[in-house]
Amino acid sequence: MAQPSSASSQAPPAVPPGCKGLDDVDIVPDEGVSRVSRQLLEGCIRRTFTEGGSQVTRLIRQGADPRAIGGLRARGISGGVRFWRYSCLSFAIDSPTDRPFLYTRGPGLTEAPVVLPQWPSRRLQRDILNAPIDGGADVNAAGGEERPIKLAIAAGNLTAMEALLARQVDVRGFTVMQLPYIRGDGPPATRDYEAALMSVFRRLIQHDNTLAAERYGHTLVHLAARASTFSQSFIDEYLTLITSHGADMTATDPGGFTPLHSVAFGSHCVAEWLCRQLTAEDVNRGMPNLPNMTPLAMAAEALGQEQQGEGQGKEERHQRRIREHKATIGVLLRSGAAPSIARMPTATEEQRRRRQLVLAEYATVLNELSEVVLSAINGALAPQRDHSMLLARLLPLAPHHDGAHPHPSPSNMAFGPHEAEAIGWKIGAFLYEPPPAVAAINQYLIGESMLRRRVRAAVGHFVKSAATQTSSNREVVGGTRYQQQGDKRVKVTVPPLQCFAVRGSVGGRKTGVREVVHRARLDERRMFEWGQLGRLSRTGLFVSLGID
Repeated sequence: MAQPSSASSQAPPAVPPGCKGLDDVDIVPDEGVSRVSRQLLEGCIRRTFTEGGSQVTRLIRQGADPRAIGGLRARGISGGVRFWRYSCLSFAIDSPTDRPFLYTRGPGLTEAPVVLPQWPSRRLQRDILNAPIDGGADVNAAGGEERPIKLAIAAGNLTAMEALLARQVDVRGFTVMQLPYIRGDGPPATRDYEAALMSVFRRLIQHDNTLAAERYGHTLVHLAARASTFSQSFIDEYLTLITSHGADMTATDPGGFTPLHSVAFGSHCVAEWLCRQLTAEDVNRGMPNLPNMTPLAMAAEALGQEQQGEGQGKEERHQRRIREHKATIGVLLRSGAAPSIARMPTATEEQRRRRQLVLAEYATVLNELSEVVLSAINGALAPQRDHSMLLARLLPLAPHHDGAHPHPSPSNMAFGPHEAEAIGWKIGAFLYEPPPAVAAINQYLIGESMLRRRVRAAVGHFVKSAATQTSSNREVVGGTRYQQQGDKRVKVTVPPLQCFAVRGSVGGRKTGVREVVHRARLDERRMFEWGQLGRLSRTGLFVSLGID
């Protein structure tokens, strides 16, 4: 009887916290699976087939069933495995980035991801996959997450997926483009895994460019909304891919939830991408039968529940969820969701508490805005500052001709106090960069709002004035100076550049950018009382009364 090789194909990968290694689990075949079929399952998952598909073929000829199913169970416990059951095809799939994608049953109803070793080569894995299929294995066996094609995608395994596509595997009818399930306390997605996963999704779109438009109650954007373990760059790329091929970012599911409603319980990265594409009306949209249940209200509800300990899981996961919910609320508020605050009900103590949670996060957003503005201004003026400082040092050293004999030729240039600094600053004015300053504001204040328009205008005007209408950086930043007053040198405080005039003030009072931004923040807080007063349309949309 042919036996799988007992030699391991390679050293097992490191096991992240919360996961199991292959040595920590047992295979539990379904009832009726023969001994030789169990050898087939064992050889596939433990990577002990080293001679290609010929070993698999011999086992099948000796009676192994290529359609055999089994589950994984943590060692030290007893009983069967009701969920997470896999075929030999599924067991034969590995992850090129060592990403755990199979799950084992633990004590009680717990589960844990399993880290599997890789096959020594992609070619060997392809041969191992083809042999059971040639022997009668069903490429579409099992349902849900246990389908081999779904596991190949979750593993980020392009080789396995290509092998299955070549055998006409079904890819329609079960949202094959959905992001893989990753437990909240599992290891975060690595860059290598995200790159592999994106290659798989692009190949699927190449195979069938209508897959992204599939929806079975939920769109792919709805389903992505709860994927909180991927990076912002990956989420941006994934959502751009699926929406450019038909996934709807504003559709409602059977419960009336838009994808932005769904992010209340999921990913702030998805919220960030969505808010950059949606209108302010979409950001503040209520549900058909609950017009005040906006995405912001739902996010506040999720945060309130988590803070009260209603979330399930360990303390570390609990705190991570709280941070995630707060980040989502912050994204919504930076995207123009402030009008939703006035629509939050306050009839009960719990409702008032949730509103206070949102107001606290909005205070954080507005407080951070000051630092964002200063950073944007400094970034825009940095090239001018750097070059002007260099020129101020070099100009006195530059050789030049002062005139005819008897003046020495060449000689060093002579400058009065701060004269070289002023010349260098004026020359450096050609290097200031206003677009990055506005871009920095747009990066923080995502959606169209009065606050963003005001802050962008103020920053743009200040940067231009600082670069072109001053004589030095000292005039821009202000500070303490010594001035000659009579026969004494007196230390005085000079304010930063004040390039804004206040209409109607006596003598045309001027003010600086800090004061302008502070005023915008104060106006934003007061806006809740009047500017956010409005009515609801028949479709549940908020319509402002225009009282500013």
